[in-house]
Amino acid sequence: MIERRSHDRATIGELLDGMAAWPHPERVAAGLHQGDLGWHLRFEDGAIQDDAFVGWWDDRTLLAVGLVEGALGRFSIRPGHDRDPDLGEHVARLCRELPADSEVYVELRAETATRRILVGEGWTLDPDPWVALHADLDGWSPAVALDGALVVEADEAVADRVSVQRAGFENSTFTEEAWGRMSGGPGYRRDLDIVLVADGNPVSIATAWWAGEGATAILEPVATHGDHRGRGWAVRAVTALVTRLRDLGASGVTVCTPLDYVGAIATYRAAGLHEVEHLRSLVRPSSA
Repeated sequence: MIERRSHDRATIGELLDGMAAWPHPERVAAGLHQGDLGWHLRFEDGAIQDDAFVGWWDDRTLLAVGLVEGALGRFSIRPGHDRDPDLGEHVARLCRELPADSEVYVELRAETATRRILVGEGWTLDPDPWVALHADLDGWSPAVALDGALVVEADEAVADRVSVQRAGFENSTFTEEAWGRMSGGPGYRRDLDIVLVADGNPVSIATAWWAGEGATAILEPVATHGDHRGRGWAVRAVTALVTRLRDLGASGVTVCTPLDYVGAIATYRAAGLHEVEHLRSLVRPSSA
């Protein structure tokens, strides 16, 4: 019997442990990753809506996970259960509950039963695609050298970690307090959150999220300070981080970015990732 359960900061570890027990897919692209949950913990409790973290359980077995943020729902289904119509309807029920006074976006893999159900109800494809880039780490080797840049773990340079992210993303609200909340979560690893320093200046940051040995990690986020762009620092930061993932035993690494972010795509390609899939969310128009 499938049971829907809500989780919070105190119990989100149950979701991460449940996902870690899933069979590892060949690669991760569309769909929710453990790292997406960990990254979301940067927000204050008051900014994380009720029922933001949802699990669908069959007794002690986790079958699906959802992350809800306003009018966006992101979901991951346990491998082997993608086409289960009963589970698909349970997840679709939550999608229908998303606010009706705005456009609603849902991220799911194309083969899931939930996606087929929603398309049958009139949901359509988002016209603005994203692209997933991936590197299989068996046989991967760095394409660039660090060239004297220093790699510092973020917990040794929190102010620099935060300042680079704020300078790298327009309208960023990231703070040292947000970093503290994120780094205090159960999915965070200090060795996978780095700052690249060149000539004494923090120039780029990159964070990866672990999913277990033999599984695919994700990058979220990667940024270069605006004063240091165009010099390959992000490529070097990604390379340093992917090297750590390979040495830890990750099978691969994936990152997703809007298809029109040509600079970001060029960075990931230069670090040895390759485009593997174009991704489109499902959209339900506003009924207002």
